[in-house]
Amino acid sequence: MSNPLVSIRSANLFTPNGTRIWKDLNWDLFSSEIHALIGESGSGKTTLAYSLFGLLGEGWKYDFSHWDVLGHDLSYWSGPFGEELRGRSIFLVPQNPNLAFHPYRKIKDQVIDFFRLGLRSSKDPREILELWEEMGITRPEEKWNSYANGLSGGEKQRICLSLALLGDYRILVLDEPTTGLDANTEKWALRAIRRKVEESDLGVIFISHDLRIVESMASRITIMKEGSTIESFPIKDRKIEPTTEYGKELEKARRFFL
Repeated sequence: MSNPLVSIRSANLFTPNGTRIWKDLNWDLFSSEIHALIGESGSGKTTLAYSLFGLLGEGWKYDFSHWDVLGHDLSYWSGPFGEELRGRSIFLVPQNPNLAFHPYRKIKDQVIDFFRLGLRSSKDPREILELWEEMGITRPEEKWNSYANGLSGGEKQRICLSLALLGDYRILVLDEPTTGLDANTEKWALRAIRRKVEESDLGVIFISHDLRIVESMASRITIMKEGSTIESFPIKDRKIEPTTEYGKELEKARRFFL
């Protein structure tokens, strides 16, 4: 197996008031895989994803035996010298798409700046608008010239996903990425993400409470609870088969609500 894109060992994370979020966390992400993180709310899934962007804020404290993202340790990766590398290498589709857009700038200006400043590249607006139309965004030219508060949550989610699909990243973080999408668009987006992974060395972190989607998408799954990794295993034949009692309880609860 190739070297991981992300490798974390025995990591502990504390909030500014001393609350322990992670407890000896161990986790890896490899290229060409969709690695799902599941677990109850507060288990540390989103915190893990956001830590890869250096977004946890002042006063948060880590200790760990090993921390490597794309060949860089935490101090470099999260610091000012790693900012350009983070911008080019990793992208987040947040659960709440309102967090992704400035309310007082037109969408087109934000998208153009995203490629220019983040990826150091440019995209033909026609390619972007064609993708938006394919994703079910009606009147894409009108949305291109709109402000974020003039778009629905589903439209903003589609735009975030379009940037994920158009960019050339090493790591893609999807935090409940299909929230607010209709069934047809959800199916289209998930198929497009799988295709992008198959065609590149991209590694995807897929955070979801929907085990139906996880089974259809992920190549590997990690179950988290109270800041620890309970178990991690590959998904074969699109079937989740946990071995721990907690994992089995999650699977049993999913079957109950089907």
